[in-house]
Amino acid sequence: MTELAFIEKFLKANRNYVLEKFTDKASLAVADKDNPNDLLTEVDLTLQKRFVEAVAKTYSDDVVIGEESGLNVLPQNPDGRVWIIDPIDGTYNFVRGLNPAFAIAIAFAREGFAQAAGVFMPRNGLMFLAEAGAGAYCNGKRMTVSTVQHFDEACMEIDFGTGKNRNILVRRAGDALRQAGQVRCQGSAVVGICQVASGDVDGYLHIGLDPWDYAAAQLVAEEAGALATRLDGEPLRLFDGKQGVLISNGAIHKTVLALLTR
Repeated sequence: MTELAFIEKFLKANRNYVLEKFTDKASLAVADKDNPNDLLTEVDLTLQKRFVEAVAKTYSDDVVIGEESGLNVLPQNPDGRVWIIDPIDGTYNFVRGLNPAFAIAIAFAREGFAQAAGVFMPRNGLMFLAEAGAGAYCNGKRMTVSTVQHFDEACMEIDFGTGKNRNILVRRAGDALRQAGQVRCQGSAVVGICQVASGDVDGYLHIGLDPWDYAAAQLVAEEAGALATRLDGEPLRLFDGKQGVLISNGAIHKTVLALLTR
């Protein structure tokens, strides 16, 4: 079984569980992490546990990192075979939204870059899959980024995050916020980035993301033709310890970087 097939199989196998928990939120076990706006549910924990067990059975020598349960550390060997999972990206939306954006995101990385990835939105059945050098697909249909050329016509997905990052974003990205044609905030990094891949938005910006927040969606977007960098224009790597993320259709990328460095 290829890594991509393994990812797809796991995502499909866990859809019903996620939907059952979403529709019965009154009995959902919810806690918070470092602050009351950073939520953790039993679904996050269960999905990550299931994934760790599945990897152990099929790829016993591989490493798994993820957002929950102490797995949120960079791998000791960043060039090795590493699986990256965000069991529910958009947990706050999952808990509180009537029609929320949330997704399960899984990537397989080797030599510090994602090689296979899947992002699954269980509520609407959207499955984004990508393999390095083989293109990106949503439910079997190949995706490509938008052709918007001018920033004042562009739709930017900007995640404002929590307090500290939000303050930095407003200070640093004020010009970008004012000059973009449209600004949206889905509250889910992987959903926002996959919209760049599908051409529904033209760029995605975040001040502080960890690898599990973007690894899968980055590959999906790049395989659809997107450009992905840090906020200083350097390549967007998974395990370099840095956090800023800019992913765009390429045409507006230099404009956004210039606005951020003012």
